[in-house]
Amino acid sequence: MGKIQILPEHLANQIAAGEVVERGASVLKELVENAIDAGASRIQIHLRGQGRELIQVVDDGQGMERDDLLLAFERHATSKIATLDDLFQIRSLGFRGEALPSIASVSVVEMRTRTEKSPSGTLLRLEGGIAGVPEPCACPQGSSVAVHSLFYNTPARAKFLKSAPTEFQHLLSTFKRFVIAYPDINWSLFHNEASVFQLPATDFDGRLSDLFGTGFIEKLLPVDFEQEPLRVWGYIGKAELHRKSRGEQYLFLNRRGIQHRVVHNAVKVGLDMYLPPGEWPFYVLFMEMDPRSYDVNVHPSKSEVKFNNEGLIHSVVRRAVREALRDLHTEVISESDAPFHKRPAHPIDLRGGSTVPGDIREALKPYEDLFSTDATPLQPVTLGKTTEPSSPPIQIWQVHNKYIVSQVKSGLAVIDQHAAHERILFEKAKRALQGQQMNSQQLLFPLLVELSPEDDLLLRDLLPELGKLGFVLREFGARSWSMEAVPAGLARASETDLATGLLDMYREWREAKLEPQEALAASFACHTAIRTGDSLSPVEMNALIDDLFATEFPYTCPHGRPTIIHLTLAELDRRFKRTT
Repeated sequence: MGKIQILPEHLANQIAAGEVVERGASVLKELVENAIDAGASRIQIHLRGQGRELIQVVDDGQGMERDDLLLAFERHATSKIATLDDLFQIRSLGFRGEALPSIASVSVVEMRTRTEKSPSGTLLRLEGGIAGVPEPCACPQGSSVAVHSLFYNTPARAKFLKSAPTEFQHLLSTFKRFVIAYPDINWSLFHNEASVFQLPATDFDGRLSDLFGTGFIEKLLPVDFEQEPLRVWGYIGKAELHRKSRGEQYLFLNRRGIQHRVVHNAVKVGLDMYLPPGEWPFYVLFMEMDPRSYDVNVHPSKSEVKFNNEGLIHSVVRRAVREALRDLHTEVISESDAPFHKRPAHPIDLRGGSTVPGDIREALKPYEDLFSTDATPLQPVTLGKTTEPSSPPIQIWQVHNKYIVSQVKSGLAVIDQHAAHERILFEKAKRALQGQQMNSQQLLFPLLVELSPEDDLLLRDLLPELGKLGFVLREFGARSWSMEAVPAGLARASETDLATGLLDMYREWREAKLEPQEALAASFACHTAIRTGDSLSPVEMNALIDDLFATEFPYTCPHGRPTIIHLTLAELDRRFKRTT
């Protein structure tokens, strides 16, 4: 007997499922694509147990006849393409005919469907890919596909699923991409019988407002640019929507949600100086072009595409973004909401008889021999004694609203104002979470915070800890919160994105495997610290340095970056090629 054998059908389907069905969100994506392709104007989604127990999609589309229903669960059976030419000009979301048999092979599926002309519908049950006998049933026009017990027969696959909140977040992310791309469809989402979203059909702006809150459109810059072979339109978020973590980038090609490294890079390059290093922009961009100019048949998930000319695509997207920024003035990106905006330096020179108050000298003195360019000892730094009238005065400057520079006897001490304040706030937040609660400062006008479902769930979990940090938040309707107080002395208390920014950073730190308390303390410190671009008075600089050297670890921020470096005279002489 030869070595090569044809795989059994159920095994071939499970192998295909490994490519198509990664998690519950993959199932949701495939079922919703089928509903949209069927011409649905109303789509209802029911989830249970973060998709592990149930993923059900109900639509009012065309429906199927009995014979088509049986064929739909056969591999490579599809109504979307018929010839090779069709494969290179695909306009539907689905086309391979792999999704339903792949899903059915790793779950228990019940599908009900009826066409407009049929007097009754048809019910088909499949378990592990094995189909039962179709039965007549009563159902409205359209289709209902219920996927139960995902991965029940492939426990090795199930164990690779993430935590319940993570899986639910993937489901919500998939849902959001569809509802943004298809605002003309009425959408409903339920989880464990509770309503999560009820989104009536509307226009594009209305859908964004429904998803992200009233007033959200005001935080966006419109994009609309066309150059053959591509039109790019949509929105890019202003500076207040920039985040430290990715996830709010929505890209569509002919209304198909995609991920594409080249396009994302083009957006970042287009934003240029308006996007700080390490931050991610918010954008919702639609790309429209002839399907013959790209290939979507490069991955089973159909979320990746290959353009015929990626260089041209990069150029057009970059120009689209820059056109949107062309008339950007201070009312769009102001000094206050764009700390990375290019500005001239405003040095604070105290040489006119003034000196830095003695407490800076006293704060620095115990750490004189620890200043270095890499947080390890270099040459000792000796400060002049304040009691000696002949000692030269110390000058202090703020350079480019970013660094604090102070003269010391052997050179210069340079402090990163943001990193330094992060260290101060991080240790203060850790003490608060361990019992030394911060004082609160009542806001004259409470801030209304509108959250996404995933942010709302996370906020509820963190509410007691946020209270220890000095925040007072009260529920104010569905996924809305009233922020009534913030930590006392918080310099950026007026920012409306305070809660969402904290939650974004908390996720980032948790992904870095920090303990929950440390992750929250680091998130609080990073989001509320003095930023690049914040102008400081001499008194504020003095207080910042004083507080920094009162911390337990003054030489690094929570990220591990140095807060202070020492440039010796010898190093400066070497850079200027001086010999004396």
